[in-house]
Amino acid sequence: MRRLLFVGDIVGEPGLGYLETRLPELIATHRPEFVIANAENLSLTRPEAAGSFGMTPGALERLFAAGVQMVTGGNHSWDGPHGLTAHRDRRVLRPLNYGSRAPGKGAGVVQRNGFRLGLINLTSRTALAQADHPLDAFETQLAAWQGEVDGVLVDFHGESVVEKLTFAYAVAGRAVAVLGTHTHVPTLDTRILPGGTAYVSDVGMTGPSEGLQGLAPEPFVEQARSRLPASVPLRLAEGPVELGAIVIDLDGAGAAAIRRL
Repeated sequence: MRRLLFVGDIVGEPGLGYLETRLPELIATHRPEFVIANAENLSLTRPEAAGSFGMTPGALERLFAAGVQMVTGGNHSWDGPHGLTAHRDRRVLRPLNYGSRAPGKGAGVVQRNGFRLGLINLTSRTALAQADHPLDAFETQLAAWQGEVDGVLVDFHGESVVEKLTFAYAVAGRAVAVLGTHTHVPTLDTRILPGGTAYVSDVGMTGPSEGLQGLAPEPFVEQARSRLPASVPLRLAEGPVELGAIVIDLDGAGAAAIRRL
């Protein structure tokens, strides 16, 4: 039996600091061979009103030092001043189906104890409007990996549950897991699809809980009232950090169980 741990969208310093403290304990308790995390919101890189998240090399190194082996991204993958340099690290993935010219790579392989886990990062057009069809990208990558991986995990970054489930059923039996990210809201629909594919519509976020997807609500409320660009700068929410994380047990090349932490 093999085990993998997937951590949902890490939001800012609160989420990163929490994982630095807590992840070694979680690894010791659950003993996963593979630890993957979505890190596109790892750093609040531009706090002004029209600001954004993204990744920085320093924050990524802290995450890897805590025990994460590879990170996935999404619509914020290239945001911030380090959006290009962050993708020079081969442990950093971006959506595979966002064209061939986007910096970085959309798939990678992690090997532990003789098992080769292929990781594919995909996005939907609800998250990145110009993305290519995710199923086509998956099929192409799977063909390229023929005989080179023992199991495939997909981070599907998007808002639509129907789209995520449709994709998951289309690849059932050919991926050990399809895990949804992007909404920051943990869903209750953990299940094993036919063929041994673990599924959840959204893993949820790892970040501060008293706000709006990890952010303080003021600029969003201002925009809703004025219909104009917000003048209030973005800032991270307050409150205790919530952990969005999934543990999957693998039996052979398929999933035997999926549960939340």
